[in-house]
Amino acid sequence: MKKTLTVNISGIVFHIDEDAYYRLSRYLEKISRHFEKETGRDEILAGIEERLADMFQEKKKFERQVITLEEVESAIAQLGEPSQISGDDKENRDNTDYEHVPKRLFRDPDNKYIGGVCGGLGAYFQVDPMWIRLIFLLTLFIGGSGLIIYVILWIVIPRAVTTADRLSMRGEKVNLSNIEKSIKEDLRDIKQNLEDLSRNI
Repeated sequence: MKKTLTVNISGIVFHIDEDAYYRLSRYLEKISRHFEKETGRDEILAGIEERLADMFQEKKKFERQVITLEEVESAIAQLGEPSQISGDDKENRDNTDYEHVPKRLFRDPDNKYIGGVCGGLGAYFQVDPMWIRLIFLLTLFIGGSGLIIYVILWIVIPRAVTTADRLSMRGEKVNLSNIEKSIKEDLRDIKQNLEDLSRNI
């Protein structure tokens, strides 16, 4: 008989069997050591934990369902090991990190004027969101259906909240390397915006 433990991953409580818990703990320790000296380490680790929580939630059918070792191994296989993103493996990294996967439609909170619908559609169809905004404006003046369609899409399309959502929106693999890259880009953008703001004050 195996023990079952209760863990909190990214603010969500999961029941996990003992073998799975120790495998997951060792994996997270390896990741923590790998990113020890990286800028934005805490944000990267939080992004990885968010993705793990998403994957485990997708597997759960019942509230009390226990996460097994097989499910942990499956999640680790999808994210990849820290050794796969080391500088020594750069050639392999370049080939796998930018491999495109099926895109998911989200509202883009980073490229929005109102609700991020046009930004999300632009990312999904690889079109400049400005063209989509122009189409909505034209339909607003020709019959007024653009506003109704926009509001329906705003309600129906989920917002890209996590790093994994943003990567899925762009059709990129949700793995350790891309999570790291995406978070570092976000941090660079924040730093740049703060520098621009301080220069303008």
